[in-house]
Amino acid sequence: MKIHLESQGFELTAAIRAHVHKQVNFNLANFSGHILSVGVFLRDVNGPKGGADMKALLRVKLVSSGQAIKVESTRSDLYASITLAARQAKRAVKRSLSKQRHMEKLAVRHMRQFPQF
Repeated sequence: MKIHLESQGFELTAAIRAHVHKQVNFNLANFSGHILSVGVFLRDVNGPKGGADMKALLRVKLVSSGQAIKVESTRSDLYASITLAARQAKRAVKRSLSKQRHMEKLAVRHMRQFPQF
């Protein structure tokens, strides 16, 4: 699983990079065989004004469907925003893979109803 990290409005520090890698790996490690890449985009929306303006957007690209799952979180604390977005990505990936498995099972059931001669 490749992690691509970008920021806008501030410089990435080693601590931010470490937190991103820790949260992404912790939340998405169980699905690493199904994930092609993870894009993490961090942005300071209001600049130095303050407030709930630290945005973390995660884009998870799945191997099987090529589908991109996008989740975002905005908080006043960048680390909290990253953590929440990673948790949301975990739930979204789990839900998407569950739907894919369900659709595959339905297709197999449908094929069994019509045996080939």
